[in-house]
Amino acid sequence: MEPLGTTDGRIDAVGTADQGVRFAWTPTGPQTAVRVVVRDGDAVVWDSGPVATSEPWLRSPSGVRFAPWRRHDWEARIDSGASVTTARGAFTPAPTDERAWHDADWVAATDGAPETDHARERSRDGSLAAPVLARTIAAGAPVTRALLAVTAGGHVDVRVDGRLATDEVLSPTTTHWDQRVQVVLHDLTPAFAEGGGHDLGLELGRGFFGMTNANVWAWERAPWHAEPRVRALLRLEREDGAVEVIGTGPDWTARRGTILLDDLYGGEIHDLRRRPGRPSAGAVRPAVVVPGPGGRLEARLEQPIRVVEELVPDSVVETAPGEWVVAFPRVIAGWVRLRLPGGAADSTVRIRYGERLRADGLPNADDEKHYFADGFQTDEVTLDDDAVTWEPRFSYKGFRYVQVSGWPSDAGPALSDVVACVVRTDAAVTSTFTVDDDLLQWIHDATVRTMENNLHGYPTDTPKYEKNGWTGDAAVGADMFLTDLDAAAVLTKWVGDLAETTTPGHPPALIAPNAGVFGVDERAPVWHAALATVPWDLYRHTGDPAVLRAHVETIEEYARFELSRSPGGIADTILGDWVAPGTDPGGGNPPEDSRVPATAFLVRILDTVARIDDVLGRDGSWAATAADDVRRAFVDAFVVDGVVRGPRDEGFRQSHQVLALAFDVVRSPADRASVAAALAADVRARGDHLDTGAIGTKWLLPVLTDAGYADVALAVARQTTVPSWGAWWAAGATSTFEHWDLAARSHGHYFLGTVDDWLTGYVAGLRPVSPGWLRFLVAPAVCGAVGAASCSVRTPYGTAGVRWSAAGGVVTLTVDVPPGTTAEVRLPDGSSTEFGPGSHTVSSALA
Repeated sequence: MEPLGTTDGRIDAVGTADQGVRFAWTPTGPQTAVRVVVRDGDAVVWDSGPVATSEPWLRSPSGVRFAPWRRHDWEARIDSGASVTTARGAFTPAPTDERAWHDADWVAATDGAPETDHARERSRDGSLAAPVLARTIAAGAPVTRALLAVTAGGHVDVRVDGRLATDEVLSPTTTHWDQRVQVVLHDLTPAFAEGGGHDLGLELGRGFFGMTNANVWAWERAPWHAEPRVRALLRLEREDGAVEVIGTGPDWTARRGTILLDDLYGGEIHDLRRRPGRPSAGAVRPAVVVPGPGGRLEARLEQPIRVVEELVPDSVVETAPGEWVVAFPRVIAGWVRLRLPGGAADSTVRIRYGERLRADGLPNADDEKHYFADGFQTDEVTLDDDAVTWEPRFSYKGFRYVQVSGWPSDAGPALSDVVACVVRTDAAVTSTFTVDDDLLQWIHDATVRTMENNLHGYPTDTPKYEKNGWTGDAAVGADMFLTDLDAAAVLTKWVGDLAETTTPGHPPALIAPNAGVFGVDERAPVWHAALATVPWDLYRHTGDPAVLRAHVETIEEYARFELSRSPGGIADTILGDWVAPGTDPGGGNPPEDSRVPATAFLVRILDTVARIDDVLGRDGSWAATAADDVRRAFVDAFVVDGVVRGPRDEGFRQSHQVLALAFDVVRSPADRASVAAALAADVRARGDHLDTGAIGTKWLLPVLTDAGYADVALAVARQTTVPSWGAWWAAGATSTFEHWDLAARSHGHYFLGTVDDWLTGYVAGLRPVSPGWLRFLVAPAVCGAVGAASCSVRTPYGTAGVRWSAAGGVVTLTVDVPPGTTAEVRLPDGSSTEFGPGSHTVSSALA
């Protein structure tokens, strides 16, 4: 069987970059060398020649460009020394050179920027309705291939003859449109194959480009802010050899559609009476040629956002007269699809979405912090006479419950009338984890679900409230995203977003993408560290240094800047161990000396820069030296009588001890032992409870376990009273919360679920040692106290896995080692061994 070939992480990829393409395969045996040959038809366009490498991937050099629109076939001839195997794949580059777009203009229904005052109220006249740009495609010879390249300010639904022609939603993804504009390539061959005439329609959603809802993150004030617009090229390759290219321009038409207003935060207002052919349908006018966003064209490399799952309701209950509450099995990100009856013209159905129920039994769709000026988590649809299946298109929500009002029958909606559509980046789950402990299993499963709910082109912080790419969240979550999900492309895209928020002499923004107003020029190295650590985590998990090369200079510049504003090596931050127990359920810092976590993270930033420079062959000695200087300053200022304590602390802070140990800030063996002992003692004194927030929690249980306190770590993980994961579980949660308090605002945050790193890496005992999982560690740490566990991870070399069970004082452990890799196995009796490729079983006495 031939090894599986992927191009930029996809099989038969359509819409790749045209240079720097990554060819990869899953090896079936040892590899000593490889040769990749790429063909365009019969012509060889790149031949790598023999490359001595054991890595099961190869990236084309930046000087080699592949022709856009053209299907390229490639093969990798993999030499094991004794035999040669072949992996094959195909890809079609997207057009990203401006010269390829000379036949297409940016078009819209109108020019200018939308007015943001009272948009929801003003939308009733249709002036803010989602535009539909259209063109009739004349009949011709049968079509052998039809490709549509789309780039937009906002999002685009593609329709052929009125029907959706792709399964993508919320596409393209949000970027800094003044710096990068994504190009998405759709294969529309099935719709055009017979060669008949068709109507091509592009319906535009506002997204973060043309937002009307004023909000605390100021998306409505972004430098690119304007009415939605699109630029598209349709390329038809016909059976008779003709190639027809049709671009957007003034010969296209524009009309305002049925979506009177769409808002990522507020929801959508639909009026089905405006459908084509109805008396209230929007007038058809010529499209307006408009200026496009100023960013460079770039092929979208992350997976598209799709409806990946549909859920039927658990119940439909009339909570108040005419108010129907529909409950679903779990918290999700997405929207509902309704089957609406006919004969109810002019009636309006309203849908409000919430993750939890209020005391009155209705979903909490409240904007408690008044973040939004004009609506929140609410859709409305006004009916005409026809029965119809309806769903929103350009906004997603975080919810488990929906409140349906105005249903056009006294009986209310039936279970079969409402479906929840799960909407997210279509990143596959790449790991398995099982454990014979119901609570620990729930923690893992709930965390993975919450991570999935927060993937929408980049890692977000809640699908309900913010939908922002917070740096601190991504920094603590990157490890588990890369272990559990096929998230490398998403995180790589996001690192680019974050790097774009930096300028010389300034830190990155707190959120990325960013409108250029919120979280800019703040002092927050605990959050800003993501600029260095997330690329490093990508390298650790994938083995590919491309993301390091792309951003190393930006990372170095930021590290120098942070060091320069840390007098005597002591840094400070406005964001510390966020949402630690005792803080406001809506968010806040604990009563800690903020200089302690800031300085610890400065060490981590500098250490990471030194490692990156070492990988890339750059001189990182300055960063290593600076890191040691900051370590000494930290110890002098904050290590007192064997514990880490800041002068401004109010009481003992678990997170201070955790960071000092996890980042190797404190190196003296005596001090490390003392700090770890103090940490374990404080946990015990609190009745086996943690006292860490979003930052400290990631490393708390690994630090305790590594220091010899695995029993304490396990007791924390199994705790069922507040603050704990078990308290959420006992309360019926299906996802992880924004705060330990059960009154937490959001039930859709992953940053307190980073205990998953400990579950996969210490309970099952599987974690990477060398980049790309070339070498990995198998070291289950709680055998006996836990009876059995297993974990598998899809690595670049294949699936690495461990399964173990403990009975009768003996642990039996099986390790699966992919070709070309090595497993270092540490057994409970203190012995260790190494295994090469294959499946190996070994037993050990419990310590």
